[in-house]
Amino acid sequence: MDKKRKIPKEISKKKYVLGENRTIGDMRSMLDKNPDEEMTDVSDDKSADEKAGRRFNRRFYFIVGIIVIILSMIGLVSVVSFTAGKISDVVNNTGQKNEFSHIVYPLVICDPAPFDDVSKLNGDTVVTAACWQIILGGDTDRYTKDFDYITVPAADIEQAAAELFGEGLTIEHTSIINSDIQFYYSAEKDSYRIPYDPKYFSYSPTVEEISKSGSTYTVEVGYISPTPTWFSANETKPEKYMIYTLEKNSDGYIISSVKLSEKHVNTDSGL
Repeated sequence: MDKKRKIPKEISKKKYVLGENRTIGDMRSMLDKNPDEEMTDVSDDKSADEKAGRRFNRRFYFIVGIIVIILSMIGLVSVVSFTAGKISDVVNNTGQKNEFSHIVYPLVICDPAPFDDVSKLNGDTVVTAACWQIILGGDTDRYTKDFDYITVPAADIEQAAAELFGEGLTIEHTSIINSDIQFYYSAEKDSYRIPYDPKYFSYSPTVEEISKSGSTYTVEVGYISPTPTWFSANETKPEKYMIYTLEKNSDGYIISSVKLSEKHVNTDSGL
């Protein structure tokens, strides 16, 4: 028969206690040396990265916010300036003033004596104004070019005169020779030889006032001389003023008369 051997309680308890102590110690050693250290290092790294990320985000959003504010201010200033400019144009009738300046420009350059009917205009003035009408407003590329000149048929000069003064004018074609500019007429070719890019203009117009009565427009025009700007520290002002009468027709406007203006130029030097 097998004999059962009874283990003394002291020995069993001691071995259990020793075994328990050994196992807990090993576990503590493992936890102290490995997992806690790794977890602490990873946690510290993540915390540093998160803080750095938050700092970067704050700086990024701050810079973006500043840029947005600056662009918004620029946009606001641009909109205000544009709106103010448009309101000023409407109030001052800038568009129509520019249009009328373009219409009277060829005759302003001629600086004619006052007249109350276009039939009384000097023939040389009519031809000269018609030539300037082509130079300033025509399509000069369609004409034959010879150095600084173009050859313009006399029929085109007559059409340009009609655009300025209306139909019915009788034009005596002739060469216009003066110290400023020359328009050569060839009876053989029935055409004019005129400069297409002249450098000298006697006067340029600035429209001051416009009044309307039916289809008739009364336009006060200032004559500005081509005095070089460096001769005067002040803003260029008209040398004189003339009153132009324009008649509206189906094709636009024609000039019907020119007279002296009652407006006087202020010649006070301010000294």
